[in-house]
Amino acid sequence: MSIWVTPLSIAELTAASRNTASAALGIRFTAIGDDWVEATLPLDERSQCEAGSLDPGALAILAETLGSIGATMCTETARKMCLGQIFHLHYPRAVGCGPVHGRATPLEISERAQLWDIQIRDGSGARICIAQLAVAVLDRPPPAPS
Repeated sequence: MSIWVTPLSIAELTAASRNTASAALGIRFTAIGDDWVEATLPLDERSQCEAGSLDPGALAILAETLGSIGATMCTETARKMCLGQIFHLHYPRAVGCGPVHGRATPLEISERAQLWDIQIRDGSGARICIAQLAVAVLDRPPPAPS
């Protein structure tokens, strides 16, 4: 059974991410399950640091993107909005090969807060990044008067 309150398709996620940091890095949404969302990050000049290896900041953007998308899809967006509060990342090993693949799954979903686990693996399947994103679920402010 799906946990999504506001389900989005891969095409809708792709359209919504135009002109964002994730789009600039080449992050591509690849799959959505009943309680997870996945995306890939290519290993190319957009995601490299000066030394030519994968920039950990690119992994942070992939992880935050996946957690935020998951949180948003679990929220009634007409009345509520999600705001990231705490973001932890751990890089247990260097990237062996690419592209890298991320999957976000919820650890906790409540009316006012969510906690997301994001696992990122390299092209061989080795886990290269473990992240958690804590999200506050807030009432959406009323529209500004025209």
